[in-house]
Amino acid sequence: MMQRNAGLTLIELLVVLSIAAILATVGIPSFSKLLAETKITSKSNVLMAHVQFARHSAITLRTQVVACPSLDQFQCSGGNRWDQGWIVFIDRSNNGRPESADDVLRVIAPEPRLLMHSAGRTRVRFQPTGGAFGTNLTIRVCDPSGRAQPRAVIVSNPGRARVSSEVRSSDCLV
Repeated sequence: MMQRNAGLTLIELLVVLSIAAILATVGIPSFSKLLAETKITSKSNVLMAHVQFARHSAITLRTQVVACPSLDQFQCSGGNRWDQGWIVFIDRSNNGRPESADDVLRVIAPEPRLLMHSAGRTRVRFQPTGGAFGTNLTIRVCDPSGRAQPRAVIVSNPGRARVSSEVRSSDCLV
């Protein structure tokens, strides 16, 4: 009776490794783009949810509620960089800052891997009727590496928030 050895030869192993290397070379760049797109979409949706929460709180509490960028997670930073974190708070005295820690409704941590900015506006203030005070606010959510299509969260004067993918890459420059 003849005995047969089971296993791979060196040539078969090299062929399999070569095919695996080719597939990895083709697949990894598209996978990293998918991850970047997912990160942009996710953060845009989170931002929109917090803006909608601020509007809902203004209507429910019948007072002004503000969402703004914040470096210290207690008061507005005065800038337009939302990637450094932001807060949602009750603005009882209409002075643009919370009176106490109890007035801060939400604190959102910084997102250093993304670029999030609003061109000119530094906050959104919701009236007790649900309307947003001032002009439309557009917050761009961008991937600094440029791999993903940027998004924008747009808040209109009536207070409606929406996410748009019609953002040019040049709009991401600060």
